[in-house]
Amino acid sequence: MKVALIASDLDGTFLRDDHQFDRARFQAQLNQINANGQHFVVASGNQLQHCIDVFDQIDGEMTYVAENGGLVIDKNGHVLYESVLTPPVLTDLLRAVATEPALAGAGMSLSGKNGAYIRPVDDNALMRYFLSDIHVVSDLTTVDDHIYKATFSWEDRDINDQAVLLNTLFAGRLRATVSGGHGLDVINPNVNKAAGLAYLQQHWQIPASQTAVFGDNRNDLEMLHEADYSFAMRNASAPVKAAATYQTALDNNHDGVLQEIDRLID
Repeated sequence: MKVALIASDLDGTFLRDDHQFDRARFQAQLNQINANGQHFVVASGNQLQHCIDVFDQIDGEMTYVAENGGLVIDKNGHVLYESVLTPPVLTDLLRAVATEPALAGAGMSLSGKNGAYIRPVDDNALMRYFLSDIHVVSDLTTVDDHIYKATFSWEDRDINDQAVLLNTLFAGRLRATVSGGHGLDVINPNVNKAAGLAYLQQHWQIPASQTAVFGDNRNDLEMLHEADYSFAMRNASAPVKAAATYQTALDNNHDGVLQEIDRLID
């Protein structure tokens, strides 16, 4: 198996449920990946800075496809690609979520170039885990920044229903996708992790036959089709398992991705 690019989702995939991973084991793997001339890509729905924070004190070259594909950053921190929500459509989205009865009670956040934005009512420990450089504002519609993604969450609800409703209300304008952090990410309609990964494949001239990807949730589905070596986590949702070519032997809480990486870099 000759693989030149390895891409992994974070929550529910690379990370355990306690948001940790075997740092010493991965550091050794990343050293070998870099020595082999392979590429490791973090492909996450999360904010870029959060992704970077996850790998704090890990040394080596990594590339980030963050914001569900809305932002691609190379190993030197250079922006390779970005997709920004336009202010009019973002305002329409925020107003719809605030006024539509079926969407009532949503927690809200915006992820932008200069940080993350939340309302005072949404300032809690979970938000502060998933977001960095947080700005607390009274009205999200007044935020002046390059916004890559809006995220919504509801307690004790099946957020797949909310995704269907938002995709109906904003067909052709926005796309809602369920993320691994139990949130609903809303991005531009042409944006997904696959688009970011495809950009890197073209940039590095790496075909699908030399690409491996790992995912567990619906926002990983498109990305799985960009790789011949597509892995669904043992703990993945049913649609992801159906779309992937392979399944990890172990789940995310037992380092399923790291076990497969050992094979991919040997």
